Amino acid sequence: MLSRRAFLKGGLLLGSALMVDGFLLEPREFRVEEVPVKIRGLSPEFDGFTICQVTDVHHSPFVRLGYLERVVEKANSLKPDLTVLTGDYIDDAREYVAPAIKALSGLKAERGLLSILGNHDHFTGKAHTVEAIRSHGIPLLENSHSLIESGRGILCVAGVKDYLEDFPDAKAALRGVDNDIPRILLSHHPDYAESLPGDERVDLVVSGHTHGGQIRAPFSFAPVLPSAYGQKYSGGLVTLKKRETQVYVSRGVGVVMIPVRINCPPELTLIRLSPA
Repeated sequence: MLSRRAFLKGGLLLGSALMVDGFLLEPREFRVEEVPVKIRGLSPEFDGFTICQVTDVHHSPFVRLGYLERVVEKANSLKPDLTVLTGDYIDDAREYVAPAIKALSGLKAERGLLSILGNHDHFTGKAHTVEAIRSHGIPLLENSHSLIESGRGILCVAGVKDYLEDFPDAKAALRGVDNDIPRILLSHHPDYAESLPGDERVDLVVSGHTHGGQIRAPFSFAPVLPSAYGQKYSGGLVTLKKRETQVYVSRGVGVVMIPVRINCPPELTLIRLSPA
């Protein structure tokens, strides 16, 4: 039987190991999550089309440029067809905006790079973040869309403004897009998926924001999650019951508030499309 001293010593060692892992190791060891997604009516030309998602960078003293450069290098090595940035490029300090966007502008994909804003991108002035993004030639989707063509096939990738700090409008973002065209919607906050117009086709919503909670208990339960829908958007692929829409929520590559991750590693996402 363990003595009380041995038990306490073991507990201290375990706690120390968790602290080292949570603050120093896990936040810097991102994983590539490969996500197969079936899309109704997807043209054969887009079978196997890949989308790399980079989200929730939160460049700050805790998420440094060297780490972001590793993320960019790995993303490029995946050779995606399209790369999307889904917001929160900084934590809350203006001086980190330009370096973060400059690093992310190094992302390469055959069909280019698209971006949207997150709530943190408004904290130091939206105009400042928008100018940094546009100065590096990165297309910014604000209730607007881009059409990608391949042979006879067309794929719509739309983006909405931030759910918390602005006015997202999927109907405006998809205006003029034929209903037969498969549609992917970039929305930083996954909760916006619950407010999508009922008469608009949206096949897949690509989001971040929740960070997976950053700390997860066993069975992937996140004690703290910034969503009004409990654990529903803690991470991964979710299918909405009320409509034919899937939502993918990335854990993101950075950290916010408390710079810790436990049982919830950072994520670089590679979505692979196929016809349903």
